[in-house]
Amino acid sequence: MDLVLDLGQSGSRARIHGVDYSFDISKNSSEAIVTTLRRIFEQLPRGEYERAYLSLTGLQGQVPETTPFGELCLEFFNSKQVAVMDDGLAAYCGAIGSQNGVVLTLGSGVVAIAGRSGTFAHSDGKGPIFGDFGGGYWIGRKGLSIAIATIDGRDSAEDLVELLSENLAAYKMLEDTTSTAAASLCIATAKNVLQGAADGVISAQLIAQQAAQDLSKTVISAWSKTRPSPEDVPTISFLGGLTQASSFIELIRNNISANIPKAQFVSPLGNHLDGAPAIAKQFPDGVAPLLDWWRA
Repeated sequence: MDLVLDLGQSGSRARIHGVDYSFDISKNSSEAIVTTLRRIFEQLPRGEYERAYLSLTGLQGQVPETTPFGELCLEFFNSKQVAVMDDGLAAYCGAIGSQNGVVLTLGSGVVAIAGRSGTFAHSDGKGPIFGDFGGGYWIGRKGLSIAIATIDGRDSAEDLVELLSENLAAYKMLEDTTSTAAASLCIATAKNVLQGAADGVISAQLIAQQAAQDLSKTVISAWSKTRPSPEDVPTISFLGGLTQASSFIELIRNNISANIPKAQFVSPLGNHLDGAPAIAKQFPDGVAPLLDWWRA
């Protein structure tokens, strides 16, 4: 019996006995990932799980020492084998399996994992301060900051002020504009910016276009790191909440195709919860620096 868990920036999911659970607990900068996992584990059904597969955001392409994660799983579930991996790698395997290509996870943050002939490369996933260009937080923050600057007389995007009126009302209610609640507001605003772009709001379209350019660079960067030959044809897929914005996804595809004309775009076969156990079983000795094991 196994446990699969995926920790993201806007929530977390687990799979036990083929049943999926969702939690409003996400990775944030105010606590260690192990502490966040402990809070999630306290809400999971009690039981013994021989193996645990942990797909984690916030690792920035470098799995840390696995002992704290292994000991936590041992404490809660008596797990004897624990695979710890960058969530981008779980997304890659879940979306396209073992095909050569790139999977872009596009949610609150951004990470791209490329794979070619059993080797992998990582791009972005640097977090909202230094990276995650084009992700949900980036889009929402950009929209709100321009709208706020317009109200303040420092910009002229009146169309954004109208589009984001409800989000701006929520902004005015914030007690601390540097808090987790402020970051959550930025993330929630992204879907309104992208919907506005699809509906022809010019200022929103400019944000969406810049985001699509940044995201295409992330995909291209990841693929180039695998040192492909000119004959290699990458399979490219997207995962994450922002993939529901179809016109935005089309912008990203067009930007990628302009640089990688042979790229083939496919719908994802599955998600992180599918990919985490599959990729871990494929690499029982790990695949540095994206996946490592702890064993009791």
